[in-house]
Amino acid sequence: MNARAGGLTIAALGVCLCASPAIAAVECFVIPEPVVSLDHGSRYTDDSRTRSDIDPGNNAGVNAALKPVDAFISALAKASNMALKEPAEASAQAACVGDALAEWAQADALSALETPNAHMSSPSRIAGMAFAYASVRSILRDDAQRGAIDAWLRRRADQMIAYWDRESPPKASRNNLRAWAAVAVARIGLTLGAEDLQHWAAWSALRVACDAASDGSLPREMERGPLALHYQLHAIGPLVVTAALLDDAGLGLFEACERAIPRAVDFTVAAIDNPDLVTAHADAPQSYATGDETLRAFEVAWAVAYLSFIENPDLRRLVSGFDTLGHSKLGGLQTLLWGAKG
Repeated sequence: MNARAGGLTIAALGVCLCASPAIAAVECFVIPEPVVSLDHGSRYTDDSRTRSDIDPGNNAGVNAALKPVDAFISALAKASNMALKEPAEASAQAACVGDALAEWAQADALSALETPNAHMSSPSRIAGMAFAYASVRSILRDDAQRGAIDAWLRRRADQMIAYWDRESPPKASRNNLRAWAAVAVARIGLTLGAEDLQHWAAWSALRVACDAASDGSLPREMERGPLALHYQLHAIGPLVVTAALLDDAGLGLFEACERAIPRAVDFTVAAIDNPDLVTAHADAPQSYATGDETLRAFEVAWAVAYLSFIENPDLRRLVSGFDTLGHSKLGGLQTLLWGAKG
């Protein structure tokens, strides 16, 4: 796996890991108690036809349930990014990531998903853990630790596959939530060298992308009323990164279904500038146009991966206003994983 395809590791950077006084000591982050069970409900009101009417109480409950997992992912991303950025700290930062993931693996974290919403929210979180692990796995010195994490990630991949193939709701099975399952399984599949996982990830990504309309709008996301553009963006990120990850495997996702993913990217970029393009589909003013929501760097962090494969001047201009493009659920700082833009 080459650096451009998201397989950037310490070894790929040419870092010497020989014993040396130059290797810095680092203070690892505090490992949070492993979250084994999730049983949260939906963020939305029960009668929300478009699943865009957020219930404040429900939303607070979901955020509280996911907060420790998200904090863990953020800490993992920072440590794995430092391992890539700072050669003197590479071994120590990798050990921090390995120790933390091994503790969660030993507890079989995220194995007890008690509600459909827990199943649907977990893939993006598992993706973040898998990306952090992929960045440092090659230099972890404890083979038993590496084996435990490998086995745990394989169990989480199998769990996702079972849910999305057998139990997921019809709409969710073809929307942004399935796209996040695809990128999580793709990253695990590449890390473990598991072709069955890679192929499932490709099939799942295309199950979402190939529904794209001729203009690039994703129909399941266009059903989300005032949050349609928000969810189009939420789908594009994992679709693009899955396609980029699996490019070296020869799966050709960027070209599939008459270039559905590039078509969806073009629509998304145009719609950020002109949300009325989405309003025409969603029959509702978009949150970005009404001022209820502002485009944030993490929502377009996938642009780094995309631009390393396909040039898009409009997308390049769009992201030029952000100092950094990072997304903890996609491995943190994207330029470290995919190379600097341009």
